[in-house]
Amino acid sequence: MHEISAIVLAAGSSSRFGGPKLMQPLTGDASAMCVLSHALQPWLASFPHVQVVVPPEHKALRTQVERELHRADRIHWLACEQSALGMGHSLAFGVAQTAQAGAWLIGLGDMPDIQASTLQLLAARLASGNTLVAPAHAGKRGHPVGFSAQFRQSLMACEGDQGARRVLQEHMHQLLTLDVDDAGVLFDIDTVADWQRRMLAVATPRFLPRADVEFSRFDF
Repeated sequence: MHEISAIVLAAGSSSRFGGPKLMQPLTGDASAMCVLSHALQPWLASFPHVQVVVPPEHKALRTQVERELHRADRIHWLACEQSALGMGHSLAFGVAQTAQAGAWLIGLGDMPDIQASTLQLLAARLASGNTLVAPAHAGKRGHPVGFSAQFRQSLMACEGDQGARRVLQEHMHQLLTLDVDDAGVLFDIDTVADWQRRMLAVATPRFLPRADVEFSRFDF
């Protein structure tokens, strides 16, 4: 099959956080890497290139990530003019910019704890011919989600805040769910409380996602 395109969506408004959450230092230490840099590390370890969809005004974010990551030259920054209209528009734009790909693994820039081994497992399943794949941990389905070329047109038609939710719902019978020992597939930084919780987790021997998390809030 053609190359799998790795896409990370980082064009949200961070309205629930109240500020540019992707630029926040993940541990609270001003010298620490930002949320997006942490999130991109396993992607850069797993793919030769990573497509990062950002809003038009992304210079400060890009500068920070490129300063923090020595492999940032393998990031392709895709500025989506319609990102303010919702995640669906950003997703559709990212897929359209890589329409020649044979499959897409699509994740979120505010999920800093996903393991590279999880990304590599999902990519391997896509490469072996599975059409729709997602990870699961502790019985809950998470991110990122992989789509084969079968879904190219459907993904490019996504819009608004629903993203690819309809695509997933209409093709659940094709979904391969892979159990992984990776709690990071369930955790995103959506609010300041999430960020503070992640900082506290640094001091614990094992990170655990919120007990009340539900996959529906992660659906594209």
